[in-house]
Amino acid sequence: MTFRTLALSGALLVAFSTAALADDPMANTYGNTVTTKSQKTGATGQLMFNQDMTYTAKAMGADGKPVSYGGAWALKDGGATICLTPKLPPNTPGSAPSCSPLQKHAVGDSWSVTNDQGETFDVSLTAGR
Repeated sequence: MTFRTLALSGALLVAFSTAALADDPMANTYGNTVTTKSQKTGATGQLMFNQDMTYTAKAMGADGKPVSYGGAWALKDGGATICLTPKLPPNTPGSAPSCSPLQKHAVGDSWSVTNDQGETFDVSLTAGR
């Protein structure tokens, strides 16, 4: 799995389950895990979002070894879009920001989303990290 694939897949996100969380559409992701699977390649990854607008990503590298890296996330279009910017060494494939529609989901939900690069991912939100 490339860094770009995981970064793009993360841009899919999630939600709130009560009106009290309406001010922060990412609130349901904090302390939980977003799992992604590319419909094109089958590559999977996990994203853990933090309230300070950072995230940690975990996946398998092209060499088959586990890879973990951090990044920053931001909302745009009034919260309708999430953009991820991975913190990777310069000139690393996948180090450019990627964006996806932000959809509202609860823990336990699964859905599909297509990012700004045209790649579709199956996504789920599970409790805990």
